[in-house]
Amino acid sequence: ASLVESGRDIVYSCSWPAYLGNNETTKPYPAMIESHCNLWRNWADIQCNWGSLSGIIEHWGTYGEFLAQYAGPGHWNDPDMLLIGNTCITVDEARTQMAIWSISAAPLIMGNDLRIVPDAHKAILLNKEAVAVNQDPMGKMGYRRSASPTGEVWARELVNGTFAAGLFNPSAAAANITITFSTIGITTAVSLRDIWTHTDLGFYKGSYTAEVPSHGTSFLKLTPQPSL
Repeated sequence: ASLVESGRDIVYSCSWPAYLGNNETTKPYPAMIESHCNLWRNWADIQCNWGSLSGIIEHWGTYGEFLAQYAGPGHWNDPDMLLIGNTCITVDEARTQMAIWSISAAPLIMGNDLRIVPDAHKAILLNKEAVAVNQDPMGKMGYRRSASPTGEVWARELVNGTFAAGLFNPSAAAANITITFSTIGITTAVSLRDIWTHTDLGFYKGSYTAEVPSHGTSFLKLTPQPSL
């Protein structure tokens, strides 16, 4: 209450939800919002390695659809800080974190030494199209739509009827991953844009398949095209 009455713009981050166990469905999210939490750490502290990062991604994959109902402008789920900028993860793993965090409407809080961020990681952090997905004004959290050992599809609805999708490869080898547009609510043809390369990929009907490197994520923007 004191923060609200201060008259200042203050972001209030609550850490205590992370200590309430592994089952996200038992945590009092309405009470957190009522307590004026703007974001809350849900689960385990991230460590600087792929095992930790991939474990958090799997946790969000399991509970993301449930958690989405509590996310929105002014109150966000927080899977913890970005490892991007550190050499403890590869460039492909860094792209995966940026894509999953952006689709999940998660806070983008860097945990690195700005003086020594590698150029490839800097390009990920400064990717305006990726940041635009994260900061989409509708504030609707995305989540995992399908999963297999060699491929997962994550998606988020954006303003103006567009969508962002991540085709995530958790396996140890490159894999072809397919997104079927109807699984995210698109029944028309779509135009696809590659967020990493800033290139338009053309028009597709029904589905799209990408070859995705190990631990990497193809990050796409989908715009329905009803006239095609």
